[in-house]
Amino acid sequence: MIKAVLVDDERPALRGLEFLLKKYPEILIIGMYTNPLKAIEEIGQLKPQVVFLDINMPQLRGIDAASSILDTSPDTDIVFVTAFDQYAIEAFELHALDYILKPITPHRLSKTVERVMQKKPIVQERGDRILQIKCLGCYKVAWENQEPIKWRAEKTKELFAYLLQNQGRDISKDELLDKLWEEDDPDKAIRQLYNGIYYIRKALEEYGVDRSLISISSNYNLKLGAVDYDVRRLYELERSNHADSLETLEEMEVIYTGEYLEGEDYQWAYFERENLGKLYQQCLIKLSRQYIEKKRFEKAESKLTKVYIKNPYEEIVTELLLKLYMETGEKSKAVRHFNSYSKLIKEDLGIKPNDKLYELYQSIK
Repeated sequence: MIKAVLVDDERPALRGLEFLLKKYPEILIIGMYTNPLKAIEEIGQLKPQVVFLDINMPQLRGIDAASSILDTSPDTDIVFVTAFDQYAIEAFELHALDYILKPITPHRLSKTVERVMQKKPIVQERGDRILQIKCLGCYKVAWENQEPIKWRAEKTKELFAYLLQNQGRDISKDELLDKLWEEDDPDKAIRQLYNGIYYIRKALEEYGVDRSLISISSNYNLKLGAVDYDVRRLYELERSNHADSLETLEEMEVIYTGEYLEGEDYQWAYFERENLGKLYQQCLIKLSRQYIEKKRFEKAESKLTKVYIKNPYEEIVTELLLKLYMETGEKSKAVRHFNSYSKLIKEDLGIKPNDKLYELYQSIK
């Protein structure tokens, strides 16, 4: 049974839609409103699966009402009903399930009901699966152990990545146009933005992703539910009360499978890529210290070598490697590393090792 709410400021239109929908035993009308403000207030408790909503109402524009409805009931589908078609683009930007022009014909309404019925079982079939969002290494959105979403275009894929990076905050239309379509004609850029949002929502819907997992508001605010998002998990661990525990650090290392949005040439992602890379390096350094304390020298050397390859100028890495080789009695390794490090910073930076490193090296020699 599909629970539906009808909203139209014209009572005859409301009754007419009710009459047409009562021919479908699958549809249960649980509320009818001529006042959209009252409808918004009660829909949060009713949690209907679909709302048939008039766009052109004097108290509140249907587009704005739909945005408020999705904020309070993100799993609800919106079907716009109106005598005017100039709102079509804006309606699809908000990701309406359908858009029906008045006067409504039984044939046209049957197509809408069919769409509602087709969508309902998708969520149920996917409900016990884990949706994974990977941005560290290969960028993809996929159900666990399934093929990932195939985006309609590269720009659609980039737009989703930008919304994801800025999840939880409202984003202005100007910001999106500036970041993703800076060199395009303004009118063309706006159309591409609207199309991009529409195709993101369409791709998520067709892949079976419920709005309780991923939703995008009319203010381009992307919100995540119970999904396995690697970047979010990495930050959660880094901010936790046990961030420096061995178990947490090891989990952080496992999560970081590659650079942020690796292989994607998104200029706006540069700083986040740098920040996450530094976080990963600090994680490896902390891990190596703990491994040295626990006499797990091979593991410590492995982590420090990884950091050295990524950032050979980090003095603490060379210091820890020299101390490790001192502990293990591997004098030749210490000498080779120090000489290699000294040559590198002289050629690249025109400097010598600091006094602390030099004294440590002398004590090993």
